[in-house]
Amino acid sequence: MRGCVYRMKPILALSMLLLTACVPAGEIQTAIPSESPLATEIPSTATMEPCAYVEATEALPDVTAQIDQAIKQLQPDASGRAEAYGENCVYASNGQSTFSAMETDFYITINVKKLQDDNELGGWIVNTMKIIEALPPTSIAGPQAGFVEFTFKTRDNQQVLRVPIDKYKSLPPETQPADLIPVLFPNP
Repeated sequence: MRGCVYRMKPILALSMLLLTACVPAGEIQTAIPSESPLATEIPSTATMEPCAYVEATEALPDVTAQIDQAIKQLQPDASGRAEAYGENCVYASNGQSTFSAMETDFYITINVKKLQDDNELGGWIVNTMKIIEALPPTSIAGPQAGFVEFTFKTRDNQQVLRVPIDKYKSLPPETQPADLIPVLFPNP
C-alpha cells in the first residue's frame, strides 16, 4: 500500500498541472463563485490623459462689478475687483486646459489722507469686509477663504496690505478699526 501512495503523488501533480494548463490565463478560479456573481462595470471616460497643473487666476466679472460698485459708493475714486485663484490642468495633446478654483481674492484701491492713520485704514478694512461678507456665497469661487489686498494711496505714496479673510473673521467682534492695523500687521 505504501508504494501505491508514492506513485499516486506524481500522477496527482501531473493531473493538476494538465487541468490548469487547459484554462486560459487569468481565469483560474481560486474560490467557489457565489450564487449570483456581482458585475462590476469599469467606468470609461473620453479622455483619461494626464495633465500638468499650473497656477492660474480667472477673472470674475460679475463679482468685480458688484465689489467695484459698492466700493465706489463709499469713495467715487476707489476701485475693486475679484478674481479666482487656482490651477489650470493643461493637457499636452491639445494644449486645452480646465480651471479649478481654490479661492476668491479681492483687490481694493482706496485714496486716503495719511498712510499712518490706523483708524482710517482700519475703517476701510471693516467697511470692505462688510461688502465682501454680503456677497452671495454662490458668487465666491473655491473651497477656501482668500484674501483682500488693499492698496492705500496718498498723493505721493502708497501702502499695500494683504488681509487674509480667515484671519479677519477670527478677530474678536469688539475689535475697533484703529486696532485692526496693529493686530493684523504686528510688525510694520
